[in-house]
Amino acid sequence: MVIVETSTLNAVLDEFVQEAQRAFGEDLLSVILFGSAAEGRMRQQSDVNLIVYLADFEQARVDEFRSALRVCHSAIRASVMFLLRDELPEAARLFAVKFNDIKARHRMLWGNDPFASLVIDKAELRRRTREVLLNLSIRLRERYAMLSLREEQLGPVISEAASPLRSAALALLDLQGETVDMSPRDALIKVAQASQNPGFVSAVEVLSQVREQQSLEVGQGSRVLLQLSALAAYLLASLNAAEAL
Repeated sequence: MVIVETSTLNAVLDEFVQEAQRAFGEDLLSVILFGSAAEGRMRQQSDVNLIVYLADFEQARVDEFRSALRVCHSAIRASVMFLLRDELPEAARLFAVKFNDIKARHRMLWGNDPFASLVIDKAELRRRTREVLLNLSIRLRERYAMLSLREEQLGPVISEAASPLRSAALALLDLQGETVDMSPRDALIKVAQASQNPGFVSAVEVLSQVREQQSLEVGQGSRVLLQLSALAAYLLASLNAAEAL
């Protein structure tokens, strides 16, 4: 699997937007690119994440759009969220960590930006970030116990830990009152460095390497996996400490 070329990505996205406009008409409010593609940091396993923001999800119009959707998925591994205007406030509340991440790193392909005026509820962001971090810390310990004798299986586990850790780090900085004008990736690097824990810094460096190069040096996996579990616990403790102030 290879990274989609920028020229190919842009051409497919342009066609996707045109087909969405044709199929949905006045029901189409916006088309939004988010995640690594919006940052220009795609890797081999990256999906191209899109939001088709609609006033209504009408069957006939969706059926008309279906072929274009399948072509886009095949060409650039597009993953599309069909989000209704009336759903956005509730989705941002129930999935506060994810939507805080999207708000921080998205690019408008067409229409007005619904995230420009979106306010993420701080209490919900704190609660959901706690859930993400506690679940991740527990799950990574289980993965270590199950897979540490087969280090070749640890690479995908480490790679999958990147998204929740990075989103949680971004949320933590936001909740600590910092002006967050950085990617989730850079937020995690900043938090790891601020911890003054060399193990965390090293684990985050390896995490980026695994995500970008799909490679893990022999002997690294077990140590990095445990450090990432500990880092999740550290982020959770930092979140709790920030709330106590």
